[in-house]
Amino acid sequence: MSNLVIRQMKEQDFADADRINRIAFGTFFGLETPSAFRGDGEVVAGRFAANPDGTFVAEIDGTLVACGFVMDWGSLGLLGPLTVAVDAWGRGIGRAMLDEMTRFMDSRKFALQGLFTHPQSPTHIRLYEAYGFRMKRITAVMERAVKADGEMPAEVRCFSDLPSSEKPAVLRECRRIAESVYGGLDLGGEILSIDRAGFGDTILLGQESAMTGFACCHQGRGSEAGSPQTVVKFAAVRSAANASSEFEKLMTACEVFAALRGTNRLVAGTNTGRTECYEAMLDMGFRSWMNGIAMLKTAGGDGNDGYNVPGVFSVDDWR
Repeated sequence: MSNLVIRQMKEQDFADADRINRIAFGTFFGLETPSAFRGDGEVVAGRFAANPDGTFVAEIDGTLVACGFVMDWGSLGLLGPLTVAVDAWGRGIGRAMLDEMTRFMDSRKFALQGLFTHPQSPTHIRLYEAYGFRMKRITAVMERAVKADGEMPAEVRCFSDLPSSEKPAVLRECRRIAESVYGGLDLGGEILSIDRAGFGDTILLGQESAMTGFACCHQGRGSEAGSPQTVVKFAAVRSAANASSEFEKLMTACEVFAALRGTNRLVAGTNTGRTECYEAMLDMGFRSWMNGIAMLKTAGGDGNDGYNVPGVFSVDDWR
């Protein structure tokens, strides 16, 4: 397709990229009004703010026909969402975007590359398999009704409430917690983008150097959650003997945060390879409302499961 141009996204692309993303997913999920997908939530501006180098668009004769994103979580690069305008499906644009996006991911030398896709769609799975990704365990996207009368654990703070002088040290502690889950994992970009845009907040469990966990929560218009719900983008507790009890405290704090923001639905997902974490969430009343498949590719090609393994207490949203 000689007139297809793939380039990095610019801010002036946001409106068209958002329209493509909504209608593509709304059509895939069979919504009566595809453009209503995500409501007043969105992914384009937030993903761009967190990692502008990892945002891509395709255009034909100056008209945007696709958009795609790569999230940079330190040693983990996450591909997606990648969406193509509905009237351009079946023309090879997705493959052309993947050529560019996977080249970018390889150049960043991520130890682990991952994505979330839909197990009921063999077309998607075959496409990603062609780029070296392999199906692993199911990821359960789960939900729980929010109780309005919960009490925030005493040892919890919010990143937005910290003085600017304290934030660098807290970011280092969050990185140490993430690295206890998987070497080199770093959510600093996500934490800072949430803080800058006010897309919810990051909940901190424990005080200063005694932090045991954190949770990046999206909520509000323009966030990935939108106004009606709170979505846990990432959460983890330090790998230790008391990880289970600390994880329960952290998820309780997420629920109280959701209630304080006026939402009645908390969404949080975990890969079922994290067996104890999955069981803990079931015990806390979370129930699956959508399943996805985690597909992974490692730098060394050894096929490991990353941090989707027993003993890890972590919630993440790769959608």
